[in-house]
Amino acid sequence: MFYAAIAAGVVFIAIGIASSIYATQAVDVRLDNTVKPGLSDDITPDMNVGNTASITVSGSTFDITITDPDKQVIASKNNATSFNYDLTAQKSGEYRFLVKNTGSSDLNIAGHAQAKSGPLELSGALMLLVTGIIVIGLGLRFSRR
Repeated sequence: MFYAAIAAGVVFIAIGIASSIYATQAVDVRLDNTVKPGLSDDITPDMNVGNTASITVSGSTFDITITDPDKQVIASKNNATSFNYDLTAQKSGEYRFLVKNTGSSDLNIAGHAQAKSGPLELSGALMLLVTGIIVIGLGLRFSRR
């Protein structure tokens, strides 16, 4: 029982450390979607300073607006049939890409955005570390018996 508890604790700690390192890295999210006529797509990646995003929209006519976390318009285009934009985040927070299909055929959205991980990811990693320490502590108690 002693060795099993120590091994389990070490595994919990190792996974917790790996998860906490991963939680601080930007995650590349694909922006692939088709928007039907009359509908819209609201893409809201939560980005850190220096993260990048690239969006390409083509197909039917559409309106697009890109805003920063302070709701300031970065780029806007109406009645477009194609649009390509590369963004490097100047501020940390949620950027918004709002695409409205105003045409009569499908609209294709492609690209990627680097988004920061959610706050629960780091919390989960820290809980794994604490669990590993507790399991090792329990294992050490088994060694005395």
